[in-house]
Amino acid sequence: MQHTGQEHGLHSTPRQGRSWQDRTYSNINAISMEMKLILKGMVTLAAVFFTSASSIAQQLFRPELGVCASMKDTDLVARHGFLFIQPTVSEYLKPNDPVDSLKLTESLPVYACNVFLPGSLKAVGPEADHNGILSHSANVFAHAQKTGVGIVVFGSGGSRRVPEGYDRQEAIEQFTSLAGKLAKLAASYGVVICLENLNSGETNLFNTVEEAYGIAKRVNHPNFKLLVDIYHMLKENESPERIIEAGREFVYHVDIAEKENRTAPGVAGDDFRPYLRALRKIGYAGKIALECRFDDMAIELPVAMKELTLQLETL
Repeated sequence: MQHTGQEHGLHSTPRQGRSWQDRTYSNINAISMEMKLILKGMVTLAAVFFTSASSIAQQLFRPELGVCASMKDTDLVARHGFLFIQPTVSEYLKPNDPVDSLKLTESLPVYACNVFLPGSLKAVGPEADHNGILSHSANVFAHAQKTGVGIVVFGSGGSRRVPEGYDRQEAIEQFTSLAGKLAKLAASYGVVICLENLNSGETNLFNTVEEAYGIAKRVNHPNFKLLVDIYHMLKENESPERIIEAGREFVYHVDIAEKENRTAPGVAGDDFRPYLRALRKIGYAGKIALECRFDDMAIELPVAMKELTLQLETL
């Protein structure tokens, strides 16, 4: 008997329409296309959100402004819209007086105190007196705790000046050792020490933010940070990039003044915005104090407030 291929279905006619496999693949492709559109929309929304958030964050960079000034000028400083005052250690914290004799200010907060060490107390060199400094500092920190002052600025150019002929590296080691001890002592009183960059006209050790940052990294203590002084950066022609390198972890406080004569913002017209942008970029959350030479505070303070506010608004 002769058999044909049709008997075994070898040459059967194909079914009309798409197979279930084709329909399944088509459905999957449709779903995939829909998911792609959804995901694309989500990515677009996320981009818009983060762009808006970034824009808002930039617009909201408005650090509180204060003034390094004597306590007798507190009312004047407050009258022109500044939110804190920064007097010297000797004037406000009075480390040589009994802690119970201190009087608190009520009209304006004292955020920080500067001029930490007298020039007679040497931090480096053959006459370095670390025990004397620690004793003095214990009084300073105790008084800061009593009055609610959270920051003590370590500028003190005379104390940290390296004597002529003294080994510079040895001086750096001396200072680093002292800084570590001071950080631990400050921590016990809830105080943060901020090492300030001072230009080479005022001292010969840690003239830049970069150098001060190197010491802060070595000390590596939460109570030893940096005060970035933009005036001193300008005097040393130091790039704003050094602020970014130090970062938010170390940049804890900021002082500002114009370059040539340490005048208040608005007198000579210095543009601080490159440095302010660097602060914004690291997410700086601290305050900015004017540390200036004033001829007439009553005239210069409102000008400084207007100028600095304008620069912050036009970053």
